[in-house]
Amino acid sequence: MNRLESLLAWTPYLLGGFAWNLLFATVAMLVGTAVGTVLAWMRLSPIAWSRRVSTSLTELSRNIPTIILQFYLALMLPGEAVPAWLKAALALAVAVVGFTSDNLLVALREWRRDRRAAALLFVPSWCSYLLIIVLASSTASIIGVGELVSRSNSLIHASADSSLMVPVYLWASLIFIGFCSPLMAVLGRVRGALARRYSP
Repeated sequence: MNRLESLLAWTPYLLGGFAWNLLFATVAMLVGTAVGTVLAWMRLSPIAWSRRVSTSLTELSRNIPTIILQFYLALMLPGEAVPAWLKAALALAVAVVGFTSDNLLVALREWRRDRRAAALLFVPSWCSYLLIIVLASSTASIIGVGELVSRSNSLIHASADSSLMVPVYLWASLIFIGFCSPLMAVLGRVRGALARRYSP
């Protein structure tokens, strides 16, 4: 069996790992967006302490390295109660909190100024950030999540053939690219459509 045939045979296994990437990236976006939305509204509050607290939490969420947070959660949260993939999702969600708080704040201000196009641009921006989180989800392999990169490592180790490293990682990269590139093209069209629809 040649290299290409081997990669094709392993593809279902690798795609199963990529499904985990999509799962906890989606959970991270949902959790982070929910918290970030609350912070964005608090930053618009006329109450001074609400603005200060929400701004501080936003800055904190922006400045914590996700990879360090994954290690922290892996050590602090009990493995029996909290699965590794959920720890990875929670770590990634922190970055989403900062993104949502900052960008939704701008969108809400633009909406109040009756600048609909500028406000609605939050939606494709959010979707673009989802793709970034999907790519960042590959770091979850360091805490034992059986996602795409982790499964790629398993295949290389199981084969005991170091020459497979380049083709397997390239194949994994193509899976990420094949998922993200078409969606980025669609999001570009959505941004253009919004700009045309709401242009003066």
